[in-house]
Amino acid sequence: MTTVSIQGKTYGIYQFTGEVVDNNKQRETRVHGGGGATYNGTGGTAPVTSSTTIHDQFFLMDDNGQEHDVTLSNWNVTLRTGHRIQIIWVIPENKQEGPYVVVNNLNLKKFQRNDPVIGQLASDHYIKPFWAGVAGIIVISFMIKLILLPILGIIGAFIYTKKRNQVITELKAAVEKEMI
Repeated sequence: MTTVSIQGKTYGIYQFTGEVVDNNKQRETRVHGGGGATYNGTGGTAPVTSSTTIHDQFFLMDDNGQEHDVTLSNWNVTLRTGHRIQIIWVIPENKQEGPYVVVNNLNLKKFQRNDPVIGQLASDHYIKPFWAGVAGIIVISFMIKLILLPILGIIGAFIYTKKRNQVITELKAAVEKEMI
């Protein structure tokens, strides 16, 4: 485990490497919508949409003979039995678990990083200060008759986005240092 401090918060970066001893991939498709109605010759149809979720499950045997199971959704990892895989996950401070962020196939020299998950970790990094700022803006705006509310809102959103992007950059760099 490696510990990294990013803008005042600590993250544990964990990893293990093992050989794939079994794997399974399933796709789940959900269909939404449909139907419609007509009345006196007028009406229409409701659109039909679908979404597919890819479920990957594989088992890794580490160098000590310990077997680990890994289950991922919407990663669509490329691996097969016998491949050597490195898994990296991040646990924020005061949490007991955290999400997988990298699957690194050492045989194929191909890694997959889950950027949306890293983005969510970065969003969570500043979520309490963000809402405290929103509450502060509301209180201040009532005190000064709502004149500065739009300006303060824009400034707050800009600062939040900038800080979030800094955390994303630093988390990605810290995770990539752990890659073999």
